[in-house]
Amino acid sequence: MPGITGLIDLSGKTRNREGVPHTDTVAAMIEAMRYEPFYTSRQYGNPDAGVYLGWVGEAGKSGSSGPVADEKAGLILFASKYAEIPDQEDSEGNGQGLRILNLYERIGEEFPDRIERSIAGCLVDERRRRCFLFSDRMGMERVFWYEDDEKVLFSSEAKAILAAVPETRKFDPEGLGQFFTCGCTFGETSLYRNVRVLPGGSVMAWTKGRPVRISRYFDPSEWEALEPLEEKAFLDALCGALRSVVGAYTRRPMQTAVSLTGGLDSRMMMACLDAPEGTVPCYSFGSMYRETYDVKVARRVAESCRQPHHVLVLGKNFLGNFSHHLNRAVFISDGYLGLSGAAELYLNEMARQVAPCRLTGNYGGELLRGVRAFKGENPKGGFLTAEMQSRVLDAMREFARLGDRRPESFTLFTQVPAGYGRYAIERSQVAMLSPFLDEKVISLVYRRPKRFTGGEDPSVLVIGRCNAELSNIPTDRGLLGGDVLPVRAARRLHREAMFKLEYWTGHGMPDGMARLSRLGPDAAHERLFRGRHKFQHFRSWIRGECAAPVEAILCGGRPAGLEEFIDFPRVERMLADHVRGRRNYAEEIDKVVTVVLAERLLLRGAGRPHRPELGG
Repeated sequence: MPGITGLIDLSGKTRNREGVPHTDTVAAMIEAMRYEPFYTSRQYGNPDAGVYLGWVGEAGKSGSSGPVADEKAGLILFASKYAEIPDQEDSEGNGQGLRILNLYERIGEEFPDRIERSIAGCLVDERRRRCFLFSDRMGMERVFWYEDDEKVLFSSEAKAILAAVPETRKFDPEGLGQFFTCGCTFGETSLYRNVRVLPGGSVMAWTKGRPVRISRYFDPSEWEALEPLEEKAFLDALCGALRSVVGAYTRRPMQTAVSLTGGLDSRMMMACLDAPEGTVPCYSFGSMYRETYDVKVARRVAESCRQPHHVLVLGKNFLGNFSHHLNRAVFISDGYLGLSGAAELYLNEMARQVAPCRLTGNYGGELLRGVRAFKGENPKGGFLTAEMQSRVLDAMREFARLGDRRPESFTLFTQVPAGYGRYAIERSQVAMLSPFLDEKVISLVYRRPKRFTGGEDPSVLVIGRCNAELSNIPTDRGLLGGDVLPVRAARRLHREAMFKLEYWTGHGMPDGMARLSRLGPDAAHERLFRGRHKFQHFRSWIRGECAAPVEAILCGGRPAGLEEFIDFPRVERMLADHVRGRRNYAEEIDKVVTVVLAERLLLRGAGRPHRPELGG
């Protein structure tokens, strides 16, 4: 759920220079984050310590009761998600929070380095008038912050700071350049002026009457220095760790469902699942056009494990209310995700009806097989001003520099935090869990042998060791399967061909091929392959069902705050070329739509960010 927000007073006063009480400032920040009807909030103020905190999340059985306190010791903790992974016997979800307070009592300000799992938070020592704002090791639980000569504001979501500080309601050119290059920002840069991101593995410490101090409590070199294991020892340890983590996640008081695809990563989770029949629901996201390979394969996997399976379809109901979902996605993601965010929001709202927690195989391929889908590219179409094009080139150079890191470190410390937009949307509806981001598994990933006997894929080896029966079910791309070699090879070739052809006739269609679609978004070659692997089809939807709302956004008035970055007449021509089938500008249209809506929903006006209506 959304997380924490707060204010650290540097002036020794209880109001800002405009006379607004700090408690009112934090209340406004909380309100900006309370955009779902099932959210609740808590607020805390300690004028003696100069600290004012807020928490937003879900009440009841699927969330925390709020902050955790040790009144005897004078300690209080506001944390981003400690209640998402409570002890099995701890139905209130406070066990992890109390452990953090106990760590602080035992070892002092070194406590963040001993916290397990990805948790960000703010700990207040009322007696010593000290507070510690800390990020998790990877920076996955994002902490935005802003500082002036009076105060430090921080929040799990940028919109809370935008609501409280008018001067931040402008785009940061460097962040915007990174967004147009990679679809995200990285490092300490955010999309907004003077709003920074606290790096992963960092702690901001403050004692009343002293300056704020930021230090690093964790460096990736600690994991990178681990020695490789022998193949057998590695596989034994990895299987054991995955069994332990998957078991802990699926035996929690809050019911957890498995987000099941046709690939290897969620298959590994199911191979490590040891649960009674019918107790762990599974679901897959499906296309409105046909049953995808994800759905077909996932259903077989769930049946083999004797667990129920649901198909959540991105269909006509979504398209019929597309503008509503798009506006909400841009708002919730702080302007980091647009068209695909609308789809993710819609599907995760459906997933919430299955179970409040979602167990995914996210980042398994990146960490175990070296998959790298995260890229930085110069957008095509010539729609950026010279100033913004220069920022894009800077971002491309910085991305290339970051790409030189060890693959595991690139995934964990660049890609994972850069995925903030999608994660923000997902966690707004469900608690997100991935066994591949658990530290038991991560520490083993860094000890992976340099090669495996026969060049085998470690993911395949894990599945075979933990549940050999699942090795007999081919994946969505044709891997695995118990058939003879010629049959497996033919199946692999066919499914890979279907995957590539859907991409080339869909989202990734080259401009030259786009001309074949000039008769409309339902040309025969598109219908033939659409929905075989993918459930989102925005290239054709921009030409059809979503054409009117997208045109209204891009052609219905040019935001004054964006004209220094974007050539809007050129964008209008690009949209016309895309709709008429002359070019494929799906990626570029998505980014401009997202930025325009972010300006409208988060930056425009003198008050708090404008929240799209919840209904509809």
